[in-house]
Amino acid sequence: MSEKIAIKPELVIPDLVAADSQDAIRQLGEALVSAGYAKGSYVDAVLEREKSYPTGIEFPLCGVAMPHGEPDDVLGAAIAIGRCANPVPFKRMEDFSQEVDVRLVAMLAVADPAGHLDVLGKLIAAFSDEETCAALLSSDDPAAIAKIVDDAINGGE
Repeated sequence: MSEKIAIKPELVIPDLVAADSQDAIRQLGEALVSAGYAKGSYVDAVLEREKSYPTGIEFPLCGVAMPHGEPDDVLGAAIAIGRCANPVPFKRMEDFSQEVDVRLVAMLAVADPAGHLDVLGKLIAAFSDEETCAALLSSDDPAAIAKIVDDAINGGE
């Protein structure tokens, strides 16, 4: 991965209240746009992509979604993290006819295709680790949540 992925407290919503998956994506997308990591069009691109390629995955401790869009709308590499106050249904990645009750949403804004796949792999590893996932689910501190994800993605650099 060529560039460091920004994972900052202002990109973390520790008590995300979302009516549905689209609402969760909009809220996290707005955080990325407000912080200057994505164009306003990024949110619509992610919503459109989610219709054809849903991102809900069931992990040992909870459901996770990792929505993302096209690199053309990305201004800088970053991840916005939302911990849902109540589970939000997302379509299941491997079976579009089913849903996953998602507690953690990691919305990626990465322009480099190779970097994008690397980040997805590292996120999957982090969410698969029960200790890491439990720490994300139990912390209310945006800085602590950002550090957990930053350590998993950037190795704490």
